[in-house]
Amino acid sequence: MGAWDGFGSRPMIIDYDIVPEGSIVSSNPYDQLVSDPNRYDKIDLSEVPFKPWAWGLYQQRTRTRFEPYTRCKPSAGPRAVTTAYGTQFVEFEDMQRIYMLPVGGPRHLRVIYLDGREHPENLKPTYHGHSIGHWDGDTLVVDTVGFNEKMWIDAEGTPHTKALHTIERFTRETYNSLKYEITIDDPGAYTKTWSSGFIMPWRPGEAFEFVCQDANMAFDLMLGTEYESMDRSHLIFP
Repeated sequence: MGAWDGFGSRPMIIDYDIVPEGSIVSSNPYDQLVSDPNRYDKIDLSEVPFKPWAWGLYQQRTRTRFEPYTRCKPSAGPRAVTTAYGTQFVEFEDMQRIYMLPVGGPRHLRVIYLDGREHPENLKPTYHGHSIGHWDGDTLVVDTVGFNEKMWIDAEGTPHTKALHTIERFTRETYNSLKYEITIDDPGAYTKTWSSGFIMPWRPGEAFEFVCQDANMAFDLMLGTEYESMDRSHLIFP
């Protein structure tokens, strides 16, 4: 029993070659960071092909950290596997699907269909989108579309639109390490596709009950650093 710990592996973007003015994103020494032989080759912030509006929104979000996840809303993509207490994968071979379960954070699950189906037409946008997967040798490849815009795909607030299409690859390189790779295709927010990822270590131990509304320790982030109250009329939300 245990979980894959992506919390210490985030973010998926190295923010430190450019730190937006007023950002509360940690600014570790960049030269030291990129020289670390154990660092997965994440994309630099300066290499992310933001459209102008998306770059402006990213900078605003790094100042406020008004993140939907800290208000107990589900997340998708890299944010879904970087919860504070790890992520579990449960495969039901007879059902031809995999369930992804976060140990902490919002109590939710993501379904990955392995039965060869296609994405339905006219999908209703959801937090997790619609995921279909297949095995490429020892790598689980997951294709997802149909996201809503109510969540963030990472803790830093990397923007996306309903046009977001992700390809994720999960590879167990060793018994205790899982490589996570993601390719992001969103013509609404970026000028071209881009990729990143990280390594998640295995953390043994029994899962425990975590009720986000009761056990949330990020109460300061529930309102964001620039807000004194929850204002749902704010122009930039979530």
